[in-house]
Amino acid sequence: MDATADGPLAAASGPYTETKVNEDERDLTAERVGYAWKNFEDQQAIIRAADLKAGYLVTFLLFFGASTIPLGKEVLPALRWVSAGEIAASGLYGASYVVFALGFVRALYLISHVLTPRIARHHAKPTDGRELLYYEHVARYENSAAYYEAMTRATPEEMLRNVTDQVYELAMICKVKVDSLRAFSQAFKITLVAWFISTGVGFWIMTWMK
Repeated sequence: MDATADGPLAAASGPYTETKVNEDERDLTAERVGYAWKNFEDQQAIIRAADLKAGYLVTFLLFFGASTIPLGKEVLPALRWVSAGEIAASGLYGASYVVFALGFVRALYLISHVLTPRIARHHAKPTDGRELLYYEHVARYENSAAYYEAMTRATPEEMLRNVTDQVYELAMICKVKVDSLRAFSQAFKITLVAWFISTGVGFWIMTWMK
């Protein structure tokens, strides 16, 4: 009696259990996609903030260069190397001018790494199902209908893989930008100090030693 009763119950519970497992897997995949997408958006925000900060700082850097070069054209011919005071002032200006020039070139080089647009590197030739999110991959489709068909055929796992591919790509871009911005900040500080010294000493030379 018990064995007979267990048969229908087991048969009835089989499809239910399988359906429940499928629903749990779909929920878990959707949760993973949501988490990866949140990571994707956070990294985009970091990249935008780095670009914005670099844009502000490069404006100041160009101002420093535009003000230092014309002043140098007037101060350098006026340098004197006779008395101890003249030698000290001329030497300080010359040293600060050279440090500024080196720091300026270094800072421009580093800021270019922050502002330069980046392209995909680790999946330049994606496999089927992994070309649904990155703009260069999407642009390879003949038209929007072909892209739509590819989207309708994509499985949840493929959707997750597309997002994680982009998260990884953004992480590499973010690392390059943030590392370059940190190095730029150090070069910018040195350039700023050298600018203050060379400008102050330069005006002093033009006033008292000319």
